[in-house]
Amino acid sequence: MPNDSSGTGDDGAFNAEGVVRRTISFRSGDETLAGDIVLPAKPGPHPAILSVAGTGPQNRYGDIVLPDGQVLPHRRYPWISNRLAQAGIASLYWDKRGVGQSSGGNRQPGDPPGERDAYTSVMTDVQDAESALYFLRKLPEVDPERIAVMGRSAGVYFTCLLATRTNLPAAYILTGGLHMGIDEFMELIYERVLAYASRGPEEEEWVKAHLSAFYGIARHWREVLAAANRGDDVYEYWEGDIVVREYLTRLKQELEYPLYDQFRHLNKPVLICHGDKDVNVPVQEAYKIAKELQDAGRPDVTLAIIPGADHSMRIAPPSLDDEIRFREKFDYNHDHPFSEFFIHSLIGWTLDQFNQLLRA
Repeated sequence: MPNDSSGTGDDGAFNAEGVVRRTISFRSGDETLAGDIVLPAKPGPHPAILSVAGTGPQNRYGDIVLPDGQVLPHRRYPWISNRLAQAGIASLYWDKRGVGQSSGGNRQPGDPPGERDAYTSVMTDVQDAESALYFLRKLPEVDPERIAVMGRSAGVYFTCLLATRTNLPAAYILTGGLHMGIDEFMELIYERVLAYASRGPEEEEWVKAHLSAFYGIARHWREVLAAANRGDDVYEYWEGDIVVREYLTRLKQELEYPLYDQFRHLNKPVLICHGDKDVNVPVQEAYKIAKELQDAGRPDVTLAIIPGADHSMRIAPPSLDDEIRFREKFDYNHDHPFSEFFIHSLIGWTLDQFNQLLRA
């Protein structure tokens, strides 16, 4: 049976006044995925948001779980889910395939995720989002006619591909999404790290200490891309005495289904949110997504640029210099507050869409 929890606390806590958090699990193909449904304490059925996370090994809280099981805490989803529930909106989150209590690969729930790209791909991420959506709509506490899908970062891409499989969502929310092709994005992120490391010995040592795996791929990104374009399944290179394997299924799918070509599948109202201090994905990408949707004939597109917000919708002090912002891109331990502008934009727009459905 699911476990209910409720209580009081601040918005960053797991428990908050007027909120019920319940553990759930559902099947997706051969796997069992575990997560949380977060509900308003009052009786339903409630409108709901399905939260689709990005590519990385994320758990239901938004933390990154490294291949060896080390957790880089972030906890953005408890904050978002509590605020949504207090506004009358349910939401669903899950441990990604192979992470936390979800099964995947040759591992048991609770084991470290290992190299997820060896047993996951773009299409398994989309399959899992679809399975979560149909699980969510069957819950008695949820109104199946008032469900929005919210993709974050690469979850925007998965959300667009999900729209090719189902017409169920009543609305879409895209946060921190990318428009450019994956080849352009690889050049952006890897060349940026290489340029930073080349500035001097101190910067290179910081990169080696904090981004050793990322730095290794950065030095080989052109060869990795070429291997994927050839159709190879794996690219191997040496790091000292160790052979590093890059699994290419995910990258090949991203090349076959370019990111910029997927927004045309969204045929419901769309909210685009993007932080104007996003170091991961340039804010210009949000404007390109909005134009892409409008050019595809979608008149009901809302663009919300979140002042001062980074990729995770946290607000760093205005005095923070560019170098610290760059380093914090890779650091999940900073405790800058989340953006109130973002959460109010999200809640206000979502409730407006759901209220229009009730009036129809």
